[in-house]
Amino acid sequence: MRLTDLNSGRDIGANSLLLEFGEHRMVVDCGMHPKHVGKPSLPRLGLVEGTLDSIVLTHCHLDHLGSLPLLVRGNPRTRVLTSAANTLFVQRLLRNSLAVMGRQREELGVADLPLYTAADIERVEAALAAAPLNNPRRVGRGADEVELTFHRAGHVAGATGFLAVHRGIRTFVTGDVHFVPQRTVPGAEFPRTPADILIMECTRGATTTVPDASRAAEERRLLRGINRVIDRGGSVLIPAFAFGRMQELLMFLDEAAGRGELVDCPIFCSGLGLDLCDYLAEAAKRTRQLTFDRKVLDRLGIIALRKQYADPGRRPREAGIYLLSSGMLVEKTPAWRVAANILDHEESAVFFAGYCDPDSPGGQLIATPPGGDFEFKGLDHVAKVRAEVDRFHLSGHADREELVAFAKDLSPRHVVLTHGDPPAREWMKAALRDALPRAQVHDPEPGRPLDLA
Repeated sequence: MRLTDLNSGRDIGANSLLLEFGEHRMVVDCGMHPKHVGKPSLPRLGLVEGTLDSIVLTHCHLDHLGSLPLLVRGNPRTRVLTSAANTLFVQRLLRNSLAVMGRQREELGVADLPLYTAADIERVEAALAAAPLNNPRRVGRGADEVELTFHRAGHVAGATGFLAVHRGIRTFVTGDVHFVPQRTVPGAEFPRTPADILIMECTRGATTTVPDASRAAEERRLLRGINRVIDRGGSVLIPAFAFGRMQELLMFLDEAAGRGELVDCPIFCSGLGLDLCDYLAEAAKRTRQLTFDRKVLDRLGIIALRKQYADPGRRPREAGIYLLSSGMLVEKTPAWRVAANILDHEESAVFFAGYCDPDSPGGQLIATPPGGDFEFKGLDHVAKVRAEVDRFHLSGHADREELVAFAKDLSPRHVVLTHGDPPAREWMKAALRDALPRAQVHDPEPGRPLDLA
């Protein structure tokens, strides 16, 4: 099997892999880099030349989905295999991406935006094919037939990993994985049977696991923090990814309120995340691959955030919990804008509840010491970080020790690392070489084919 990493760099960006099983050519995911705008945000699609036999979409976060319309435009007869739940999310998330690119064209003057059209999104919708979970499906013909079996990955609603068997060689691709059950999705249900090749994410490779910490303990710590801040008259901003993480946190708050453990206060959410609640609720009914009930919004009395913000540096117009996208505090998102009303005030707090790229605004805020300056570019405001800033380990990605344990169970001849920043990859390479001394551990050079015979 030959693998080519199509990402633009060794990081978490435009995630995409070209896998060649003999003459059968498959692309796994086709994302858009969240740190770049326009053509630099794309994977290396120029390396996908000739006939493409199949496309696999592991899940619907835009760093895996965002460039798919361009790939399908160039391969209009190729089916996109994905979970039944994902088929219900793709169009809505791509439409939002298209709208964002339209705004970026106007605000930033990037002439090549948008990178695709509504017609391209419709073409993707027509190419989607729901793949059953835990049941083999064959693609290709004859000697180049590949047997694919999809398994829940536990990362976010609809997420899967898969086993590909070609000529007796077993290749397991994790996609983004989380082994511990969440409220919206169960933990990964991956087989622990031997594989020849393991292609594995390593997002949290550089994140030290806190001894004796558990998801339940972190949730209790978050709940205590929310109550403490609201009781002293402040507001809590929880930046959250609109797809998956926001719905997970809504269910967490709903459970706490149902037990009488959440302080009584207004809860605000931003538009896309609220809209996606309908999509997750529908997917829960139709596929039973996730759990979400839109009634949590009514029980919590969720208020849709109106974009009538207070001036930067002033407190929010109403104290409460602000559960807003984006999770990394990306500029010009609701979370970023409300942070400009939070950070200067010592009674308030910003609580991160998931992965945050160190180079993102959220990562930069986490690294800013108390009392330091944090600049809101475009708002002409530099905040003094007087608010409480904390990070809670509630990521949708597996801990690094869990990934090493999974690799040991599969005992592969080759391990290929993906979806990780350089420090994460370095830790994983060293740990895997110690745990699997007979295996070859690869950190592929983007754009350069890697033969894994």
